[in-house]
Amino acid sequence: MSDHVWLVAPEDAYAQWQREEAIGADRRAFADQSIVQHRSMFSRFNDYLATHHATVVSYGTDHLDGFFTDLTQDCAPGTSTRLRYLKLIDRFTRHLLNIELRTSNPAAQMLINESWPEDEPTPIYLPEEGDARLQAVCVSSDGAAFKELRNTAIVALFLASGVTAAELRQLRVDDLDVANDRPTVFVEKHGPRIARRVPIDAFAVDVLRAYHDARRIIQYATQWLFITTAAGKPMQPDTMLRCVRAALKRAGLTAADESPRLLRNTYGRRRIVEGKTNEQVSNLMGLSSHRTTIRLRQTLESGETPDAQK
Repeated sequence: MSDHVWLVAPEDAYAQWQREEAIGADRRAFADQSIVQHRSMFSRFNDYLATHHATVVSYGTDHLDGFFTDLTQDCAPGTSTRLRYLKLIDRFTRHLLNIELRTSNPAAQMLINESWPEDEPTPIYLPEEGDARLQAVCVSSDGAAFKELRNTAIVALFLASGVTAAELRQLRVDDLDVANDRPTVFVEKHGPRIARRVPIDAFAVDVLRAYHDARRIIQYATQWLFITTAAGKPMQPDTMLRCVRAALKRAGLTAADESPRLLRNTYGRRRIVEGKTNEQVSNLMGLSSHRTTIRLRQTLESGETPDAQK
């Protein structure tokens, strides 16, 4: 990758760098879900810099202070959101230092005074009113182009079934069953997540049926349910991320992490509100333990404000 890309297309540069070079603290490549979340976070920081006439190459301490002041409006006290952003900014800034596009790293000094919360971080999710508003934009419109219908269907499926970005990317046409009165999606085993068939919430049925019909009409060389090119290639993380951010914008919502993880957590919390047990919710989400479900349940018991708002 040419270093010049960081100057003209920083989000493309970050995506390529993360895919090819970036590693976590354990020296291992990031998981697919983490990659999508990190790109969402980078995109938000880059948007802030652009609004304030700065870039990833030129930002300073004042820009970091302003960004985190804005971020605080979307974060509940005591969560790890600020630290996760700071570590991400520090990580790519160190890379820019190594390739001599920067001469300083303002994030490194700020990290010295930061520490992880003593408790488990609070999951980011949409509150019930925000959930309802996002559901309301997950509809098909007459005469919608295939791409527009696809993008809406992606968001609808995230919100209505709790699948991860990596799982959605691997879905095939026949995995989505919309012929019955109670449509479902079959998710194959992916890493530690178990295989499962998940009922689809009613609000998403119409748009998913419309997309499924449109997808079957168009013949591709592959059977991926969601495709991104005429060659039938599966969806890329960046494209799914843009779908989620655009839908949130249409619904008038913002969040500290505007990625598919936000919708997955919202789905899980919705199931808990309906009265399902930890085991039932974990099974629906393909979780091998109840850890995430317990953390989502604690947001109900404590009345915590989520990291998302109008």
